Amino acid sequence: MVIGILRLIVFGIDTAFWIPAVMLASLADRDARLAYRMAQHWAAFNLKLTGTRVAVDGLEQLDPRQSYVFMSNHRSNLDVLVLVEALWKFQLRWVAKEELFRIPGFGWGLRATKQILVNRADHAQAVASLAAAKQRMHDRISVVFFPEGTRGCGGEMLPFKKGGFVFAIETGATIVPIAISGTASILPRASWIPRRGGDVRVSICRPIPARQYVIEQRDTLLANARAAITARLVVIDAPASVAPSDAPVSAPVGMRSSAGR
Repeated sequence: MVIGILRLIVFGIDTAFWIPAVMLASLADRDARLAYRMAQHWAAFNLKLTGTRVAVDGLEQLDPRQSYVFMSNHRSNLDVLVLVEALWKFQLRWVAKEELFRIPGFGWGLRATKQILVNRADHAQAVASLAAAKQRMHDRISVVFFPEGTRGCGGEMLPFKKGGFVFAIETGATIVPIAISGTASILPRASWIPRRGGDVRVSICRPIPARQYVIEQRDTLLANARAAITARLVVIDAPASVAPSDAPVSAPVGMRSSAGR
């Protein structure tokens, strides 16, 4: 517990250092590409701080020159940092609820890196935000959704919301389902104090071209993405002794070479 509290204090201090730098970087770049790259190094540092080791499989299915709609399960606040590390070669923008943008300091960083604010209580504002996100996808920027809408509790996912799937169909994007396992044991759902470090698995599922679906098939697209994530979680949630070992896996954080990025 004491070590966890110390890690949280260091996290707060280094975040306070990075936010002004990220905000300054965003002033010179309307797409916030440089600001996001700086935020990536912030995320990598804090993963090391928490002792989190990230292993990724399935990256060979993706082209860093393309834009995607990433859909991931959500068990911990650590999931965001893990995805930043796992998808290092991509420019990511999250669809985030308005409340996060109100957090002093942290909310400024979200705005500086051009994350996508969605006010669920204001339909017109939400539509306008997603319209802006569609334009950004044409600039090789990918959008990330946590379709559960909030962090789940335990192994079973919460029901998926349809907004991200409608967005993917309307943009003709390719959805990439992602399964994350291991974050909740490091940073539990209801806590801000990290426990002892550990291993996190990120599994990239087979991409699903949303352009093959029409809006009336959004429920089918949702079900297909959910089934893909569920199937991968069955594998990566299993103990290491019984999990398959033939999937390609990247080196953990702190061990990956700069050439790998």
